[in-house]
Amino acid sequence: MGRDNLCDPPISVVLLNRIDVCAHVRLDTPLQAMQAVGAVTLHGCTEETDDRLPLAALGQAENSIVLIERQLYFPDPGLAGLFGATVMRGNLLLHEMDDHPSVVRELEETNYFSFRAVSAIQTSTTPLADILREFNPHVLLLENQLAELPAQRRYTRGTDHVTVFFGALNRGADWAPLMDALNEVIRVHGERLSFLVTGDRAFYDELRTSRKEFIWGEKDGDPVASYADYTAALHRADIALLPLGDTVFNRTKSDLKFIEAAGHGAATLASPTVYARTLCDGETGLIYRDVRDFVEKLTLLVTNDDLRIRLAENAYRYVARHRLITQHVESYIAAYRDLFARREELERDRWARMERYFTDLLP
Repeated sequence: MGRDNLCDPPISVVLLNRIDVCAHVRLDTPLQAMQAVGAVTLHGCTEETDDRLPLAALGQAENSIVLIERQLYFPDPGLAGLFGATVMRGNLLLHEMDDHPSVVRELEETNYFSFRAVSAIQTSTTPLADILREFNPHVLLLENQLAELPAQRRYTRGTDHVTVFFGALNRGADWAPLMDALNEVIRVHGERLSFLVTGDRAFYDELRTSRKEFIWGEKDGDPVASYADYTAALHRADIALLPLGDTVFNRTKSDLKFIEAAGHGAATLASPTVYARTLCDGETGLIYRDVRDFVEKLTLLVTNDDLRIRLAENAYRYVARHRLITQHVESYIAAYRDLFARREELERDRWARMERYFTDLLP
């Protein structure tokens, strides 16, 4: 789709802040794709090195979508007045949130002011959208996609070396029940196995092997690799482990780690929570149902080159056909245009929420 296909002028989008661990996927990938076809112009925190804009910058925005990423705001008359003045200048306040609200305890303590006091919310999964609608009915669903298709891998059959990847934050409760079983697989097949780990030093430390590498972030002591280093490690891996326990919190997560692994050519062994919605067991990856199943299927992936390569190639084709941002950008643009066109309606609803939940903040 080129600029000639767009009937309306581009929408100005002002990024008030960015959370680096999320911004590449949740902000940069969709917004840069929209910008590339002339649907939006981008301002504010558009680069990793950009500092967040002060809230006073809201006073300078006009006729824009002001995009806020994962922020906690405390109810305050001054802030309520600033939000109100901002939307009166033709702006729309859009709060990007891609985790269950329970991740920030203070959200409940502040009566979800951060969600109720804005025009709309943007999120990544249908289950999460359903939860967020309890606080604001205007929820925009932009599912995670890859910015581009990584180079296709070339595989070697008959190799005596298999690399396993794990890269995630705050998943200790999800991988801990599997660690003894994983170490047993290492005991049996240890000479064939090596590990690439980022994000979770405890996982790395629990692996009973010397054939392991931890990929640090760019700052000293930061356990989270840059997105470039994270994906480079995936591209070196043969198998990606994606454990998620069946909890209310986890059910709202996206399948991003599967499409990243698939795009970079790693065969996936995943929990049914979240990943069974996308991954076709036995075709584009393997799903384990319990610890014994985990051991059996990991052993298959380690010892059966043909199976491992077939799953990886099928998953790569799935991503190439269905999960690239260019295949979704038109619908994302339409969603932004629809939201922006309904600013007056959204402001009436926002004001009604303020009157219902935060009357003491209003003049």
